Amino acid sequence: MKHAWWLPAVLLLVSGWTVAAGPMPGPAIGEVPPPLLGKDRDGRLVDLGQLRGKVVVISFWASWCGFCRKELPALNDIQSAAGDGYLKIVAVNVKDSTPEYRAMLRQMRGYTLTLTRDKDGRIADGYGITTYPNLWIIDPEGRVAGRHTGYGDDSFQAIVAEIRRVLYEAAERQRTAAASAATTATQAARGKD
Repeated sequence: MKHAWWLPAVLLLVSGWTVAAGPMPGPAIGEVPPPLLGKDRDGRLVDLGQLRGKVVVISFWASWCGFCRKELPALNDIQSAAGDGYLKIVAVNVKDSTPEYRAMLRQMRGYTLTLTRDKDGRIADGYGITTYPNLWIIDPEGRVAGRHTGYGDDSFQAIVAEIRRVLYEAAERQRTAAASAATTATQAARGKD
C-alpha cells in the first residue's frame, strides 16, 4: 500500500504521452487551417494561400480506405462539372507507400481534381485527422466552413449541399461587394458634377 502512488502517476504519464504523440485537434469552423497541402503530380507545392478567392474542398484519404476510393471519383465528378474558376478540390493521400501511391495515381490518371501526398502524415496531423475519408470545406477567405468524416450516399449528398451553400454565400458576398462599389462610384461621379 505504501507504493500505491505510482500506479496513478504511471497512468497519467502514459495517457499524456499518448495524447501528445497523436494528432492535435484540427482547426474549428471559422479558423484558418494549416496552408500547406503537399506537392501535386507535377511537384508544385499546393498552398491554400494561393487558392484564396475559391472554395477549396480538401479530402484526406488512403489507398486502403474503401470509402475513400468511393468518395474520390464522386469528388472528381464535382470538380469536372464545376471547373476550376470558383472551386478547387484537393485530395491529400496520407502515408501510403510510394508503390501504393503510384498505383493509385495510375488509376486516377484522368482525374481533374488536384492530388497531393502527405508521405509522413504531418499535414493530416495538423488537421487532427484520425479517420478516413476526412473532408474539409474552406471558404474563399481561407477559413474552415465545414468538416465531414466518413462516406455514404446520404452523407455525400450533405457534403454536396454544403459545398453549394459555401459557393452560394461566396457569390452573394461578391455581388454585394460589386453593388456597393458601383454605388460608391456612381455617388463619386455625381459629386464631381
